[in-house]
Amino acid sequence: MAKKIGEQRPQRRPRKISNDLGLKLKLYILKLQEAFGETIEPLFVDRRGNRLSVERIATILKGEHVAANIRHEGQVSMLLRHHLGQGLADQGAPAEMIAELLGHNSTIAAQAYVAATPNIAKIKSKALGKSEPYKRIMAALLTGDVVKKDDVNKNSHVHGIVNMTYIGGIGSCALPSPTCCPYNPVYSCYTCKKFHPFVDGPHGEVKLALQDEAQYFLDAAEQVEGSLEYNRAVTQHERTIFAVNATIDYCKKEVL
Repeated sequence: MAKKIGEQRPQRRPRKISNDLGLKLKLYILKLQEAFGETIEPLFVDRRGNRLSVERIATILKGEHVAANIRHEGQVSMLLRHHLGQGLADQGAPAEMIAELLGHNSTIAAQAYVAATPNIAKIKSKALGKSEPYKRIMAALLTGDVVKKDDVNKNSHVHGIVNMTYIGGIGSCALPSPTCCPYNPVYSCYTCKKFHPFVDGPHGEVKLALQDEAQYFLDAAEQVEGSLEYNRAVTQHERTIFAVNATIDYCKKEVL
């Protein structure tokens, strides 16, 4: 429970494990005791039976990541946590259980894992497709009309940066040139009637960049107690991602 803020020592809580995992741990402990003596207690030891430090364990894990061609400096433990959270969600674990196991004070971060599961995505898409309010939103759309890139003057094309990634050619802005939009390009475009998305624009890239940036905000918020709940930055990204999804679906219909 090391994610709890303001505590000198991590909380330790008893957890139930399967008989199969318990047997494997028991055999592993017996082998350690045979090699280094019956009084040995730590599970992670070096070749001499001495307890490995946190820094040494992190170094070993980093080496395993590099060997597997996974290169994310400074994110060794974070990647393992994400893998655990996503693995639990893919197996159908509820957000409350994931939050409890990861030591979160809120279920907001856990809900991101649940929302990313393929099965949940299919269920949500099917349910939204039958929803009358959703159909009305799709019919009205949150932007202007969908257009073709070749039919629009290049001077009106929208460009911007999302999550340190350049995004260009997503649509055109109907503001008269050289008017400067007071809002942040790309982020605000998908909820603006002045924005006309290109039917063949890279809207999928925008969605992925927004999702990655939203996860960055979640990771940063985890470091400050109480910052996950009512996080406006995350909420804003969720609304923008919803608008991008609506645009992607609408563009698909236009192509068909």
